[in-house]
Formats: sequence, structure tokens, C-alpha cells
Amino acid sequence: MNLFKFFCPVLLGALVSCAGRSDWRKDASNLIGEGRFSQLDSLLEEAEPGASEQELRAIDSLREVMRRLRIEFCYNEEQILSRIRQRVSDTVSPEQIRRWEKSGKLEMRRIDSRKRYFSRSVGNLILLAPELEGLRRIDSSEIGFRERHAARVIAATDSLGMCTNPVTMTIRYTLVVEPDAVPEGDTIRCWLPYPQEGLPRQTGVELISAWPERYVVAPKGTPQRSICFEQPARRDSATVFRLAFRVTTRAQYFDPEELSKRVEPYDTLSEVYRKYTAQRPPHLVFSERIERKARELAGGETDPVRIVSRIYDWIDDIPWAGAIEYGVIPNIPEYVLDAGHGDCGQVSLLLIAMLRSVGIPARWESGWMLHPGHVGLHDWGSVYYEGVGWVPLDISFGKLAASADPAVRDFYKTGMDSYRLVVNSDYGYPFDPPKRHMRSEPVDFQRGEAETSERNLYFDEWDYHMDVTYE
Repeated sequence: MNLFKFFCPVLLGALVSCAGRSDWRKDASNLIGEGRFSQLDSLLEEAEPGASEQELRAIDSLREVMRRLRIEFCYNEEQILSRIRQRVSDTVSPEQIRRWEKSGKLEMRRIDSRKRYFSRSVGNLILLAPELEGLRRIDSSEIGFRERHAARVIAATDSLGMCTNPVTMTIRYTLVVEPDAVPEGDTIRCWLPYPQEGLPRQTGVELISAWPERYVVAPKGTPQRSICFEQPARRDSATVFRLAFRVTTRAQYFDPEELSKRVEPYDTLSEVYRKYTAQRPPHLVFSERIERKARELAGGETDPVRIVSRIYDWIDDIPWAGAIEYGVIPNIPEYVLDAGHGDCGQVSLLLIAMLRSVGIPARWESGWMLHPGHVGLHDWGSVYYEGVGWVPLDISFGKLAASADPAVRDFYKTGMDSYRLVVNSDYGYPFDPPKRHMRSEPVDFQRGEAETSERNLYFDEWDYHMDVTYE
């Protein structure tokens, strides 16, 4: 199946018939999906004369999506063969590459009739091809850290869902726009991730310093929370934005047996139930196969805790692999099912979609995992149980299988460790203050965003860095 068959309906919804073409949206979708970028470029040129401001912005966005796909799928056949021979074996043949392509383990798409390979396809191939298992590197230190920490959290939990094991951290975040990426004097606006407040697991948020010194912090409760700056670009100089804050984060654990005893029947008329069991296109859509599989896994079970566990276990068997940028994927859960793999955010969205489709409220959470020595972007989720409230879970961390203790093995089904920075309480929400141009990452928000008066600045034009000090 062509994973890009249907282009993002949110963007195409902004495109009305340009230059009298009633089939504009269908043409754009088909050309993107079939990789006929040159033809789409010509179509966009024809549409520009007489187009409205809204149409021109949508046309610019389509061009930007093509540019991003070219960045994502950056290797030709000769280059990918060379990279595979370097990392896998110098005897790999073109025939073996074609077999990996056909099985979906080597991600490729055609752009203007030429094969182009995903930038992370070789690393993903090693993770996905069973015959390459011997080349995989497993970080046992990180897994061991999670297991020991989970055991401590469970031991420290005296009542259902109590927050324990506090960790106070100072976080310094920097975003640097490359020199001369922006004409001198043009103003760069920048949004950096900022912690959510009012959460039981995350307290004591304190802004220590910021540069530039003038900024706007999004109000508490903004689903994707940011701190916004602006400053002019200078010739031959990088443009730097800095942020430092302190925060205390905690673990939380819900014993599943006790949780089942406390759960009450859902109030299907409540605002929480209606909102978090609803579809939310383009990524939370109850397709026939998502709903069918979720109902099959739920079976005749009526306890939502056990239903969540069954669906969790099924998704846990989907292997992890490096992700294509979310902004060029039309429907992320469908992508996971088609590709047969996914990263943390992709499998989290699949889990949320499946749970919602069987009437269990679920939502997205994301930010950073801050395990010492293993700091990085991360996404997870939470489930609402009537009579209890929101219970965190992390499908991409899956079972801590090395532990002999079943509670530790299943910790992340009904628990969360202390080392999480929550920036987002949902996905794909507008910033406050709002962004003018198409975001680099329209789904998640962890790395930051930047734009000028004229355009968005994509990830290839700036870099970011986070330093964490544990107190």
C-alpha cells in the first residue's frame, strides 16, 4: 500500500479550487502520493496567478512538504547499496535489497520515477530484518535502570496512584539558527518547549533565565506549551535562543488489581468521556481495521483495565524503528499498521486510536525522557478510568521482560517513572502566541519551532540542545 496515498486532509482542506480547477485537491493528493513532484510543481505554477492569499500559503505548504520528503528520502540506489555494504555486509546484493524493499524492511518510495531511500533506512533495516539480529546493539544499562527504578517506585507506593520518588532538575535549552539562514534584519520568532503546570507528577516549575530577555510564556493548560521569543538576524552570525528552568518530577504507579476494583462504569455523557473517545482527524480516525482489531482484542472483556492490557500487549509486539517526520505522514496509526513498525509517538497514537474506538478515553502526552545518560525526545499517553482518573502508560517502553517480578514487567501499563518532562498534554494544538507559517512538526512539540516574517525555518536550518543537571 502507498503510505502517502492520501495527503494530509488538514492542508488540502485549506485548498479551494484554484484557477477554476474543481479537481485541484484530488490532483494534489494523487501527485504527492505517486511521487510525481515535478508534475505537481508545474500544477502549482499554473495555480499561482490570481490565487488568493490563503491559496498561496497552501501552495507554499505543498512545496514545503515536497522539500521535506526529499530530505527524508535522500539516498539513491547506489548510495543505499554502499551504506548497506558498510554497515551490514560487503556481499549484500541488489537482489537482497529488492527483497528487503518488498517486505517493507527497507523504506523506499519513488520520487519522479526514481527510487529514493529513507535517511534512517539502514539503521531501521538492522532493527527489523530477523537475519540481521546479530548486528543489533541493545543498551542493557538503560533497561536495567528502568527495572530498578520501577521496583523502587512500586515499593514506595502506599496508596493507589500516589506520586513518589521526586527528582528535581535544572534544564538548559538552546536553539541556534544557522548563520545567514535568514537575511540580516529579518525578525526570527522562536518557540521553545516549556513545562506543563498543575500536574501531580510535575511541580515547582521555576523560570531561571531566558534569552532574549523579552518573551511570552503560554498560559497554564495550553495543550502544547511554549515560551516564545523574537530577535533580528545578523549577518554572518548565528541567532541564539536560550532558556533555563527548574522542575520537580515524580513517578506514579497504579496497582492493576486494585485499579480494577476501583473502576466504575463510564459516564458516557461526561465531557471527559465524549472528548477523549472521539475521533480527531487526521491521526485519530477509527478506520475499519483499527476498530475491528481493537474489538477482537477486547473480546468479551468488560473491565477496561484488562482491555487496555490486551491492546497494549498486542502493540508491544510491533518493533521500534526510527520515524519519518510526522509532518509528512497522512495518518500515523495507519502508517504503523502498513509499515509494521513505529517509534514512540507513532505506536502511542495507534494505542490511543484503538482504545478510543472501543470506548476507553485515552490521550497523548509528550516531552522528554530525562533518564541520566539517556536524555531524549519521547511520547507516551494516559487512560481515563471512571472513579479513578487519568492513569499514565508508556507503550513504547513495553514490558520490562528481564524482571522476574510481574509487577515490574508490566510497570508501564499503569505507571510512569520519575524522569519525564511533560510539555504537551495533547498533540497538534496551536501555539500561544500563534505561529504564522506551517510548523516543522505539526503533530508533536519538543525540539522547538522557528520562523521569519516570510516563512517557516525547517530542522535543516537550526539545531537544538538540552543539558540536564540533577539536584
